[in-house]
Amino acid sequence: MKQVPNKASEAVIRRIWEMTAKRGPIGLSRMKRLLELLGNPEEDLKFVHVAGTNGKGSVCQFIASMLRAAGYSVGVFTSPHVMEYNERFDIDRNYISDDDFCRIATYVMSFAEQVNDEGYGYFSEFEILTSTALLYFKERLPDIVILETGIGGKMDMTNVILNPLVSVITQIGFDHVDMLGDTLAKIAEAKAGIIKEGVPVISESSELEVKEVISDVAKEKNAKFIDASLAKYRINDYSEFMDFDFEVSDGTDKVKMDGVRISLIGEHQIRNAITALLAVKSMRDRMLIDIDESEMREGLTSARNMGRFEILKNNPYIVIDGSHNPQGLKAAMETLKELRETIFKNKRIITVFGCFGDKEYQDMTEILRSGLTAVDANEVIVTEPVSPRALKAEKLKKLLEDENIAVTAISDEETAFDRALSSGADVMLFLGSIYLIGDIRIFFNRKDGNCLLYTSD
Repeated sequence: MKQVPNKASEAVIRRIWEMTAKRGPIGLSRMKRLLELLGNPEEDLKFVHVAGTNGKGSVCQFIASMLRAAGYSVGVFTSPHVMEYNERFDIDRNYISDDDFCRIATYVMSFAEQVNDEGYGYFSEFEILTSTALLYFKERLPDIVILETGIGGKMDMTNVILNPLVSVITQIGFDHVDMLGDTLAKIAEAKAGIIKEGVPVISESSELEVKEVISDVAKEKNAKFIDASLAKYRINDYSEFMDFDFEVSDGTDKVKMDGVRISLIGEHQIRNAITALLAVKSMRDRMLIDIDESEMREGLTSARNMGRFEILKNNPYIVIDGSHNPQGLKAAMETLKELRETIFKNKRIITVFGCFGDKEYQDMTEILRSGLTAVDANEVIVTEPVSPRALKAEKLKKLLEDENIAVTAISDEETAFDRALSSGADVMLFLGSIYLIGDIRIFFNRKDGNCLLYTSD
């Protein structure tokens, strides 16, 4: 089972798991009824709503960091967590305390039997956590809450909010196809469900079929459609920081900035940063916030996102990336290829990889094999995230191994971490399931230092 927080919150989380195993019918009616019983806390908050397949977490952190740089208090609700549940509830880089989490989540669950008796069914885990977040933010009243969807958009539990300041749809890709559909257009339609009447939407996807869906929904909702994928950019530095120039039209003005610097690594993070900046500019242009360019730059530079090509240490390099689907793994391989020409040049690389059996693991192994071969990184350890969904290491080894890649299968993830650490490699790259990446981060904190970004308040 995935590692959970310690202290009192562990018991509460186990209670959530036990309760949500009962399953209720799909839909938003139960969530809306629960919020009624909780006093509709969402009505007292201002939101930025973010959906998408890849890049949601990074875009949320870029937006939050820019707003904080301008002096705003910012709440962020994201999922999944990397190391512990508390990460999902963040106000100004402070996670919810165990005491507050236990108190609020327990209060939310106290309505379970009533809601079920009324015919709505039992809560899902995400309903409990979303409601906990909304109550927590209602108590603390940050100026703006950035709300990330869990799965999809139209039927996502966060889609109970009525009038966000701006809607953002990051890169669309294939994930949760059993629930959202097996084409990009179907998935885009689900994500576009967050678009609200008259509220501008910023979209990051470049695929024509995705653009058409989002543009059509925006027209139906009288919402301005801002296409971030049209941005033109030039990379000046590709190393432990990304430095770039860009320009893009937001449909009204041309936005142009040179020498933008971000610490999230990878060309895809440039696209995420531009998407986030357009969202902030949209709010500024409608006089919903007060922010200048220097504050935007400061916020972009200081943004962090745990587990996204995150360098925990640089001598030797220890890097973790939650690339849990083909699109995310492809981005990680592209980042690795670029860094092979800069900070990873002439360095020995060992990769540790583990994924779930219900993901597109065959596509992922092909992407991983070709990506590692391209940069002459031929040492791989495959392991298993601590989950019943984990793909067995021996099966993963058979899929990945060939004449160019030497693969060792170690089912226990901590043993795999120790083996990589003792390998003598210059770069240790941990990829795959966020469950795995979160545990690797825990092992690193325990054995090699402390890389915590935030604290519990």
